[in-house]
Order: sequence, then structure tokens, then C-alpha cells
Amino acid sequence: MIHVWVQLSNIASRNITFIQLATATIAFAAGSVAVLETFPRHPLFELQFVYGTVRYFAEGAMAFGLVGLLLIPVTFRGHGWRQWVFVASVLLASAGFSGGLWVISLVEGAS
Repeated sequence: MIHVWVQLSNIASRNITFIQLATATIAFAAGSVAVLETFPRHPLFELQFVYGTVRYFAEGAMAFGLVGLLLIPVTFRGHGWRQWVFVASVLLASAGFSGGLWVISLVEGAS
């Protein structure tokens, strides 16, 4: 019975680790797009698209970043390669979350 429990816990640990990495990557990508949309000279996208989506990307970055950061206690005690995935996930989630916060503060300050 204990052997089965250890196997299930290893599988769950792997799945949670990948979920955290995917969530953090989405947060980082959304935060990066939101930040890139704020650059004033030669915008990355058409201006109408930028004004319509920058808030959505920033809010998505904040939401996914927060979920990625809330998964830290679950994945904190990983071993081997999971430690590197944990570090990368925390960095990506933090960057996405802070990028989203920064863009929201810019949008709120401009309106």
C-alpha cells in the first residue's frame, strides 16, 4: 500500500510541477506582451489592438502569476530536476505578476 502511495505522490508531484511551470510561463508571456505594448515608439502591434488588449494581458499576467506563486508550497520540496523547474517557475511567475502590476499602474495613471 505504501509503495502505491509513493508512486501516486511522485506522479502528482510531477504533474503539479509541470502545471506550475506552464502557469508561470503563461504569466511571463502575458506580462511581456503587456509591457511590450506600452513602449511608445513604433508599437509592436497596431494601436487599436494595443489599447483594446493591454489591460487583458496585464490582468491575465497577474492572475496566472498569482496562481504560479500560490503553487510554491506544493512544489517547494522537489528533488533533482524539480528544483530547477521550481526556481524557473518562481522567476517566471514573479516577472509576469510584476509586469502585469506595472502595466495596470500605468493604465490607471493614464486614465
